[in-house]
Amino acid sequence: MSSSFELLPLFSGSSGNSILVKVGGLNLLFDCGHSCKRITEALAKVSTDPNSINALFLTHSHSDHISGADVFVRKYQTPVYASSNTLHEFNRWCKKPHALELDNVLMSKEVVFDGGYGDVVVRWCETPHDTAGSVCYRVDHEGKSCMIMTDLGHVTPDIMDLATGVDGILIEANYDNEMLIYGPYDYQLKKRVGGLYGHLSNEECANTMIDLIASGTRKFILGHLSENNNVPELALGTVVSILLENNYKLGEDYELRVAKRYEPTEGIVILP
Repeated sequence: MSSSFELLPLFSGSSGNSILVKVGGLNLLFDCGHSCKRITEALAKVSTDPNSINALFLTHSHSDHISGADVFVRKYQTPVYASSNTLHEFNRWCKKPHALELDNVLMSKEVVFDGGYGDVVVRWCETPHDTAGSVCYRVDHEGKSCMIMTDLGHVTPDIMDLATGVDGILIEANYDNEMLIYGPYDYQLKKRVGGLYGHLSNEECANTMIDLIASGTRKFILGHLSENNNVPELALGTVVSILLENNYKLGEDYELRVAKRYEPTEGIVILP
């Protein structure tokens, strides 16, 4: 018995993030970084009832990842999964209380769901980002997998171990080096974004993709682009160029698109 498996970015970028993974008969939401109203509208565009969301996984507590979670969780009674630090900050963010039984602290390195089509397993590991409790996630079902890999200043061995062999991935290409250097941010913010606990550049993203393609990954979406320090055409061009220099050809060795900032993006189909 099998079911569909698809990763669908609803929003992606420094202005707000939310990703839907439809897998094993379940609807799993990763981050809720726009208003509940906008998240609900985006879900409708991909034919998904917000009442059907089985769980909300939070990567970390920055506002572009949790700003709509307070209302969404209360309105739809959605179970929340996150690190203890992220859950603590999320509850401080909330304007009104929600049922405490909806909060689930990530304890073991995997969360297992029975989706009706075999187990769905969500794995996670810590990420180097400038907030405590930041994590990334991998979803496995019936021997297939996808991963959401954003908001990390560098790729650690643990992250690479988690990502190795996934079928599809949304991977961060946050900034172009020259745009960041000569852009409007003050010096300290530039250091934060480009530092070991900030974000991945287009070049760092491409170099990570080289290793991922070598491990078998073929489907990629570039995500979490900065509104001030990147543009989709530049991110795509930089990544494709570096991969070509390493003998990986777009359309032959891998598939690639850029996630849209304010509306759903064509997803990665893992299982049709």
